[in-house]
Amino acid sequence: MRLFESIVDANHRALGGDAKAGIRPAEYAGSLPIVVLTCFDPRMHPLMPEVLGIAEPDFIWLTNAGNIVSSPVSSAARSLALACAVHDAREIAVIGHTDCRFFHPAKYGLAGRLQTLKPELGPAAATLDEFLHRLVDESSNVALAARLLRQSPLIPRAVPVHGLMVDVNYGRLEWVVNGYEAHAGGWLGDARSDLAALAAGAASPLPAGPMGAPDFKIGTDLPPIGGS
Repeated sequence: MRLFESIVDANHRALGGDAKAGIRPAEYAGSLPIVVLTCFDPRMHPLMPEVLGIAEPDFIWLTNAGNIVSSPVSSAARSLALACAVHDAREIAVIGHTDCRFFHPAKYGLAGRLQTLKPELGPAAATLDEFLHRLVDESSNVALAARLLRQSPLIPRAVPVHGLMVDVNYGRLEWVVNGYEAHAGGWLGDARSDLAALAAGAASPLPAGPMGAPDFKIGTDLPPIGGS
């Protein structure tokens, strides 16, 4: 098994009671270090990097509100790219979590508004309900983030981009996007044709001229979505 496949497998075995479950980082030297983008929710602190079984200096951890990636050249994408360029990170993972409070206001606000509009929308209400769910669902957000990063001209093509979810109560990891399979299958898609990507602002043309460096240091919290 490859690195993150072994991580997920060891995680499941440990939660199943296997006291010997774990990975041997030395066996995956060619895949280390890794860089992970997570939400800055304090409940993630006791989970990372222990839940992955990767210790310093092989674990580069970046955070922002809701592990948001707003475009292929956003500040989050640039920071992950810098981790690959400066720290030679070999794999990227976006890890969302259950009960993400970043999405709660949007969930409740949109749900209430939809209830008000349903009588007027008629059959279209179901389609809108599905669309809004994609915008505020943690797993869908992770899938979109991985997709945008895979399309980024700043991320080396040889670097797998994974998407996972972790249960904040139990520490269980689940796949959202297996970056090995996505990479092998030429998984690029077109995020700008995706409604969720459009809503996240990914349809803007790529900026011309030099990108410049992010205005914050690796290892610190990324700015909230409004500053992406």
